[in-house]
Amino acid sequence: MTTLMQQEIFSEPSMMKRTINACKPVLPAIYKAFNDKGITNIVTMARGTSDNAATVFSFVCPLITGIKVGKYHPSLTTVYDSNVDMKNTCMVIISQSGMSKDTVAVMEKAIKNGAMTIAVTNNEDSPIAKTCDFHLFMDVEEEKSVAATKTYIGELFALYMLTSALKGDFNASYAYLADRIQEILNLNPTIESAAKNLHTLNNFIVLSRGTMLGTGDECALKLTECCYLFNRSYSSANFMHGPLSLLDENANVIMLAPKGNFDAEFAAMAQRINGLGANLTAFSNIPEVLACANNAIVMPDADVFEAPVLYGTAVSLMALNIGLAKGLNVDAPRNLNKVTITL
Repeated sequence: MTTLMQQEIFSEPSMMKRTINACKPVLPAIYKAFNDKGITNIVTMARGTSDNAATVFSFVCPLITGIKVGKYHPSLTTVYDSNVDMKNTCMVIISQSGMSKDTVAVMEKAIKNGAMTIAVTNNEDSPIAKTCDFHLFMDVEEEKSVAATKTYIGELFALYMLTSALKGDFNASYAYLADRIQEILNLNPTIESAAKNLHTLNNFIVLSRGTMLGTGDECALKLTECCYLFNRSYSSANFMHGPLSLLDENANVIMLAPKGNFDAEFAAMAQRINGLGANLTAFSNIPEVLACANNAIVMPDADVFEAPVLYGTAVSLMALNIGLAKGLNVDAPRNLNKVTITL
């Protein structure tokens, strides 16, 4: 049986081209406003999957533009009612629905305190989309499964286009990257096979690094909500500062390890995991990492900007297949709603 979640993941190549077309016309005006208002820094406001996309953006934007990106904690507004000076600041509000009450409250206070605001949503009629100075519309059609899959990838595309625009490039083409998602969809049989080896296990450690951290967090979130698995995402560097004690023959580790800046670190970590007898599932194109894995998913080559997108699709497929192997309803996980209300 084909699930809504599966349909939505497999729609990503075509949906991302819609995102590109929807966002492109807005970019020159954003660039002009940044310069006219003297914006010097960016803060993101998001929760859940959207916050994971914001984490990727917090690496990618400074790398490309040199503009610092921080995260705004919603409770500063919704609980503490603090006044934070937002002059010379752009708040990027990332929300699939654009309707959560806490998100609206933070936006209104940020505007009052002088912020320029950019919405990234999939809902043109939402309060966030209508009130922010600018709206980057994902246009990926309604997401009917509870788990945000095409939304995560759509948010990354919108944020990548924003990043290019802030550098003054309004014509950066990401259509090739939308097409490359098909390479990951073609790996589904391999990912499904690995999922069948993992679906009876629990207590996963997810390791990644750098621009991949948001996708590592997204992997952990998807395994939690779709598969009811306890797990934790770590930077492979931070993992060395205490959590390394978790590794033994009962540990289950998922590594997202694209070839790039951290090859030696990833290889050394994989060898250590293997040497301690832990179960390792590796999404990687580093031979030394794959050689240590109990479950090896050979990923295509990808640079530091491409990898979060391609691995993002791969981990959604992993959560989909583990959930199905466990006999769960991946489209409607228990206790969850599509729009979550928090403070």
